[in-house]
Amino acid sequence: GIRSDMLSNMIVNDLRRARLRQGLTLEDLARMTGIAAPNLSRLEQGRVDARLSTITRVARALGLRMALLPATETSLDLVRQRMATGAERLRRAGLGQRDVDARLAWKDKRGIDTTVERRLVGTE
Repeated sequence: GIRSDMLSNMIVNDLRRARLRQGLTLEDLARMTGIAAPNLSRLEQGRVDARLSTITRVARALGLRMALLPATETSLDLVRQRMATGAERLRRAGLGQRDVDARLAWKDKRGIDTTVERRLVGTE
């Protein structure tokens, strides 16, 4: 399973990416949240164990909503089926399964969320 520190790091990384996408500095975010910029910096660097209330405050300032979703059950057969379907789509698009950058670009162009895949292959 995912350890709590890994989950926290994933959430904090998502918040940082959202801040950067919006072109906000830590000082901008500090003004929006009332949290001192050095504290936000330590949060983004994973040097503090942030409270849920702090993470929620930052998320709201960035226009994000925090939500808990029920875990979905999946089977190995379903995963294999999805992988085969994806491999076939890539083959039809002329992309090899090992061409990671091209595959991610192809998916991004079509609006397919590649967040988890990028984390797994280390491109984010």
